[in-house]
Amino acid sequence: MNWRSYQQNHLKSLKKRFKYSSLSYILAVVIIMLGSLLYVISRHSSQIKPSAVTPYVATPVTPVLSAARPTETEIRSAYTMNLPKNDITRWIERVMGEYRVKYGAVVAIDVKTCKPIAVVSRGNDFSSFYAYPAASLIKLVTAAAAIEMHHVSPYALFYYDSRNASQSIRALTNGYRDGRKQITFSMALAKSNNPVFGKLALYKIGNNNLQDYFDRFYFNKPIGPPFIKQSRAVVDDDTVSIAQTGAGLNPDTTLSPFHAALIAQAIGNNGRMCVPYTGFDGSRQNRVQVMQPQTAKELIEMMRLTITKGTSRRAFFNRRGRYILSNITVAGKTGSIRGNGPDGDYEWFVGVAPADDPQLAVAALVVNGEKWTVKGSYLGAQAFLAYFFPDAVKKLLHTKHGL
Repeated sequence: MNWRSYQQNHLKSLKKRFKYSSLSYILAVVIIMLGSLLYVISRHSSQIKPSAVTPYVATPVTPVLSAARPTETEIRSAYTMNLPKNDITRWIERVMGEYRVKYGAVVAIDVKTCKPIAVVSRGNDFSSFYAYPAASLIKLVTAAAAIEMHHVSPYALFYYDSRNASQSIRALTNGYRDGRKQITFSMALAKSNNPVFGKLALYKIGNNNLQDYFDRFYFNKPIGPPFIKQSRAVVDDDTVSIAQTGAGLNPDTTLSPFHAALIAQAIGNNGRMCVPYTGFDGSRQNRVQVMQPQTAKELIEMMRLTITKGTSRRAFFNRRGRYILSNITVAGKTGSIRGNGPDGDYEWFVGVAPADDPQLAVAALVVNGEKWTVKGSYLGAQAFLAYFFPDAVKKLLHTKHGL
């Protein structure tokens, strides 16, 4: 055997010997590691002391809606009120955005079926379901009481001094027939005359009867699911309080936009209100007769003047004096009062249309701060426009500047 062959054979034997020795070494290391791991585990388990078994106690689940102020998203999710975002809702949201409304709410309800057509709100912690100072919308309750208790005609004359918007105690409480100015009952409602309604509540209706009518209109009562805050109206037996409350000047008298829409719906539906309201899931509504059918008809006739000659005229007529809703007549009522939570001027509107055969009831509220944007009556007019003229609004929605 030569030297080269010897070296090759020797190298092969070394490789074979190393192969078997390395395998033995690796196997030994694995066995040692497994033994160490088992030792640690057994030692740790022997040191653990058995503890007493703690019985399971079910934690009560607080529903989202039990919070003081749930968000709109939580409300709609919890009560299956996921209304389709139709063109009416889109248009109202667009108008609010164009006019930079900080706090606002609009509710539109089908008068006959009570189906919610649009429920829109804008602003942090501001909702269509919370109660705010009701302002002169209260005059609708006072008017209903006067019509049913004393058969006050829409053409009856009332006497007063000062301005329609006067809030002075003397103007609200002087003699029932005192005053150098005259105004009809219809025009007093259209112009939101405080002295007339203050004296009417004080001298003709009285605190007990006025309280009864508030209760009939579902103030101080639940009108639906708990997230709809109860509207509040308490009439004290104090002379000034009776007059102020009947005229809508009591800041403690509150109303939610949703409840306001139901009051308009009742006026448009021969006095039958959809309460308690359960229509968010499409269920059939109850109808409660809150006023006589004839009273509702007379209120509608009186409320027409609010649009044509009263406090809402500017919202429903353009700068050229042209009525923006063509042949659709509207019956409405406005309200204005200073309030807080949020701070500002609360500008209300409620209405039904068409006035001859109401189909849609609308309530709108805007809170204006130091810098004014629009009134609630303007949002109400735009809601009617979107409902009765859908094709025109749809075109405007597809333009950059539709207002």
